[in-house]
Amino acid sequence: MNKYMGNRMNNSPESVSELRWIRILLTIIAIPVVVVMLKTMASIFIPLIFAVFISFIFAPLRAWLAKRKVPLGAILLIMILMILLGFALIGGVVYAAVNSFIAQLPKYQERFNVLAGDLLTWFEQATAQMDLALANIPQLDAAALLSGSSFNLTKVVSGTMGTFVNAGGKIFITLIFLIFLISGGGALEKRLKKVLTAEKSRQTLDTVLGIQTQIQRYFFNKFLVSFCTAAVAMTVLWIFGIDFIIIAGILFVIMNFIPNFGSIISVSFALLLCLLQYGFGLRFAGLALCLGANELFFANIFEPRLMGQKLNLTPIMILISLIFWGYVWGIVGMMIAVPITSAVNIVLKQMNSKSLISAVISDT
Repeated sequence: MNKYMGNRMNNSPESVSELRWIRILLTIIAIPVVVVMLKTMASIFIPLIFAVFISFIFAPLRAWLAKRKVPLGAILLIMILMILLGFALIGGVVYAAVNSFIAQLPKYQERFNVLAGDLLTWFEQATAQMDLALANIPQLDAAALLSGSSFNLTKVVSGTMGTFVNAGGKIFITLIFLIFLISGGGALEKRLKKVLTAEKSRQTLDTVLGIQTQIQRYFFNKFLVSFCTAAVAMTVLWIFGIDFIIIAGILFVIMNFIPNFGSIISVSFALLLCLLQYGFGLRFAGLALCLGANELFFANIFEPRLMGQKLNLTPIMILISLIFWGYVWGIVGMMIAVPITSAVNIVLKQMNSKSLISAVISDT
């Protein structure tokens, strides 16, 4: 009798409501802890995420080689050699371009100081003509503001480029993770069947395959769009006689992986180069128009047609994911924010197709 009453109390609406609130409170407590862990252990988690993405991207090649009875060790060797060769080629181009860029920056520092000084002078004259009440506002000291100790263009650019160059130091850790992922990936289905029912095992495999397909489609199409955007932009820069075309092209490719904001950064960099070389004028206006049209075409016409099946993320969720992952892992987090959020969306839909969180994230 007591056991029966106890079961009724456990299944009462009050108990269910209490359990729901406990889960919500535990989730609220866990989120900051997870964020701190991700931010603190970025040197481990970022290579792990990249290793997972690389394993997904190379999955078709691995499957093709496995069908031809190629040993797992040979498959790993082929993939690692391809990755190292790709990094070596890209790294060599970036290193040479960055060194050349930094070496010529001092003369652009002088032009920047002159341009900024003229801008400040124009601003002071404009405010004086408008007779604004600026008596209580500290006057700007252009000489102090533009001195090498206050702002140095070379330091800013070298520090920014160093963020990308230093990423090469994490390649070794990424390859270690990749070896373990590929080595154990083939036995995943067997291990799932041992611990899960047939239905749960199939559902888990479908989730992994769904994430893998989304990641493959996203990175392939995004790289193609980025490459085409950069190729057209570099051609435009060459026609307008702008220096450092290779650096600008690399920036166009990288920044295009950051939705919305990336194109603004890459175009602004190209316009800054034009401004420092030629100043304001028709050339600057024409370049801005051409680069803006290039970004609009590839982002709003070419990319949607190429992507076909979207990643099913709402615009506001893309923005939130950019802010969140940018805070956690910086510019690298912003570059991989969309595929990570898409993967989370797939997992949530597999767990519960009517999940409230998934409904907020997804646009379908």
